[in-house]
Amino acid sequence: MSKRTTFDVVASLLAATLLPVACRDSVSPDRFSPTAAAFAMAASPIALDQQNGTLNETNRALLRKGFNPTNPRLGTAIVATFFWLGTTATVIDVTDVLADGTPVGNRYEPVEYIVGDGISMATFVATNVQNFPEGTFPNGEKTLVVQATLSDVVVDGGVMISSYSGVDPVFPDALGEHRSDAGSGSTQTIAHPGAIALNAGALAYGVTLSNRRVDLITPPDFTTLTVGPMEDGFLRKTDGEYTVRASGGSADPQWTWSFDQNPEPGTWLATVQVAAQDDAGNTVVGFGADITIALGNNPAGGTLSGTKIVTAVNGVATFSDLSIDRAGNGYTLVATATGLTGATSTPFNIAAPQVRVDVSGGGRIDPAIGKTTFGFDVDSRSGPPFKGDMQVVYHGGTSPMTRIHSVVIDGVTSSPDPRGGVCITWTGSARVNNGDQRRFTATACDNGQPGSSHGAGPDRFGISVDGSVNTGLTDLKGGNTQVRQ
Repeated sequence: MSKRTTFDVVASLLAATLLPVACRDSVSPDRFSPTAAAFAMAASPIALDQQNGTLNETNRALLRKGFNPTNPRLGTAIVATFFWLGTTATVIDVTDVLADGTPVGNRYEPVEYIVGDGISMATFVATNVQNFPEGTFPNGEKTLVVQATLSDVVVDGGVMISSYSGVDPVFPDALGEHRSDAGSGSTQTIAHPGAIALNAGALAYGVTLSNRRVDLITPPDFTTLTVGPMEDGFLRKTDGEYTVRASGGSADPQWTWSFDQNPEPGTWLATVQVAAQDDAGNTVVGFGADITIALGNNPAGGTLSGTKIVTAVNGVATFSDLSIDRAGNGYTLVATATGLTGATSTPFNIAAPQVRVDVSGGGRIDPAIGKTTFGFDVDSRSGPPFKGDMQVVYHGGTSPMTRIHSVVIDGVTSSPDPRGGVCITWTGSARVNNGDQRRFTATACDNGQPGSSHGAGPDRFGISVDGSVNTGLTDLKGGNTQVRQ
């Protein structure tokens, strides 16, 4: 099993004069050094304000992300961490602009920069940010964008940004201890940059990066940024964490990476062991016959794959490569062998793997409730929350129209379309007219043919919104949907 590399960074916001960071025109990394940083708080308590993030920034020298849909408040501190494949490109500068190209001009200071084993990570901080409009911008034209200019084009990269209120506005007074580290392992591996000291009311910020997409256990006593857990098709995974400590002391975030897992398509089970036991529950070490394992309770119609007949050694048969291809709750396994009473496992659940698709489309449907027009573009290749936008207008009902917009997408699943092609379902929250955000579920089915009415039937679309519209999955009267996997 090959070894894999991880990075960790920690930054903290505290109530003391801490270690300032010198400014450099072109930033270069300290190789394999852990990261933690502290920032002194102002009069009001430190609190998370806004956050966002993205990966899959491919073949570019400019890594950027906006605080869409809502900008930070003026006077907050912004922490920006940039990730990229490769170790030769360096950060020339970090700046901010509005999405329409207007320069903003806040100063982003380097805190930690680390490289190794083909991946790089750099964290920058700006305090007392100014010169941009506060508020929510559904169209995105005035969104504050933070960007890093690299010295070379990189194959893949990403950004994680978050803002915090209550931080001391003067950077040298705000920044305290900061550390970073890198390491590798071929089994379950603890990644940590080392402890940093915190004053009462301080905020500690931590971030980690791996060059493989594997299971990750986040640090206890920390809160995961909702944009923190990100992964992409280039076998890389990130996570961001923060905590505000009411009393002084230290912070020592530790992530557990499970590098011994390497899932293929289908959801893998952990190693399963079956023991031949006597009536008293003791393993019969002299038993060496074949044991067969099969699905018992099968709530989702899944298929069990892998080696299902294993010869027991000293009374124990180990099934190490089993997988089930469908998500479901309450699966059981049944083991049988000649001359032995069968055994059933305790129930277990299989979670649906994250779907990695880009689905877009637009057009019109005429469900029983009335004409509905729509447009959408959903990209699940990073997140949650996932990239995407959707506009739906229902033209029936008692009001002139019902507009569904300003979506936040937190779930994406895929299923075969019985007509042929594929159906993608996404869930999240959406604003109905000018009211509150409500939960929604939308589905688009692509028949795999150009246009909306070829192949085995038209493309389809449907949406349901809590307490509002429910169109059902309906054939398109015009338009098209397209799924790219």
